Order: sequence, then C-alpha cells, then structure tokens
Amino acid sequence: MTFDDIPENVAAVVFSHLGDDPRDRIRLAAVSKVWRSAEKSDTSLPGTPRALCELGWKRITKRYSWRKATYWWSKAAATRDADVMYDLGCCYYNDFDGLLRDETKAYYNDFDLLRDETKAFELWERASGCGHAHATNLLAHCFWYGKGVDKNEAKALELLFRAVELGSIRSPRDLGFIYEYGQCGVAVNKKESLKWYSVAAERVDLQAQDRLLETMRRLSSELASA
Repeated sequence: MTFDDIPENVAAVVFSHLGDDPRDRIRLAAVSKVWRSAEKSDTSLPGTPRALCELGWKRITKRYSWRKATYWWSKAAATRDADVMYDLGCCYYNDFDGLLRDETKAYYNDFDLLRDETKAFELWERASGCGHAHATNLLAHCFWYGKGVDKNEAKALELLFRAVELGSIRSPRDLGFIYEYGQCGVAVNKKESLKWYSVAAERVDLQAQDRLLETMRRLSSELASA
C-alpha cells in the first residue's frame, strides 16, 4: 500500500494525532483527494469544539499569526457548538479590544484579518438557531444598529422577545430601554418599560437594577406633578 492508498478513516486518525500547527495539516491535505476529505472530517480533529477554540487562542497568545488562530476557530465553528459560535462571534465583533493591545504588538504579525461584523453576525445567527440566548440578544443588536446586516428594527424587537424566552439576562433591560425612550418603532410606554426593567432585575442584571430605580423615581416624580 502506498501513501496515497491509505483509506480516509485511517488518514483522519493521522490528522487527529498531528501537532497544533495547522500548516502540517494543510500540507498533508494537499497530498490527495482522500487526505483532503479526511482533513475536513470531525474525526480528524484533536479534541472537542471547546478544545479547538482554545487552540486558536493559543496561536494568538503565543505570538503566532491570526491566520493560524482562525484555522482552528473555523474548525470549532463548523461543529455547530452554540457556545463556541457565540464566543467566536464576540471575537470577530470586538476585535479583541482589551485583550491584545499595545503591550503585545508582536501578536499582530501576519495579521490578515481584523474586526469583521459580518462574520460576527453570521456566527451569532447560527448560534441563535441552536437556541443560544446570548447570541440571540447580540443578533438583535446587529439588526437594531445595522451591524453586519441591514438595519431592521422590527426584526431586532422580535429577536429580543425571543431572547427573553430563551433566558437572556440582557434582553429585558434592552426592552425596558426601548419602551422608555420609544425605540425600534414602539411608542414611549413607561409602564411597559418598568415591567421589563423589573424582569431584568429579577434575572440579576445589576445594570438593570440601577436603571429600574432611576425609572421608578422619575415616574414617581411625574405622577406627583401631574
């Protein structure tokens, strides 16, 4: 049997035992169609989706390139693990603000991709489709502000309500803000606003608790002067 005659399932096992440098996998995948197919299979991957995500971070924190990090992240996202897709969306959206800044300029060698709101939107959309509450909230914000997708306030509102049903902590606060100030095409409704801030406070959203107290004081003042 020659190297090219190795079955795909055996080739996948070989891939799973390679080191964490994606260049080795890419070179081996170039050998033949069988090796290319094996490289794409889940059984060729070294570990869980979360482990793949950590391999990407390792490539960043050990001063390797963004390209090598995104290789592992794309593999992790392809597994459709909702938590991983949510986290990666945050990475693309935030451009690693506060994580890899001035003191670590060397981390940016071979930096071929920075902030990508469209990529973040796509990842959050996929995670939301898996029932991920936080991803659904951030997807709503994408539609609300037109980040990575055309602005659509009606869709944003729909997603915020869905995120609440999924257990999102932040979405009730967002709805409180929307009704307090008449955002996303809804009329100002202080009672509805107060209701949603109360829900947010019950979900241990400390920011919402502060907002709730401010709103209650303002409503009390308005009623007293009416």
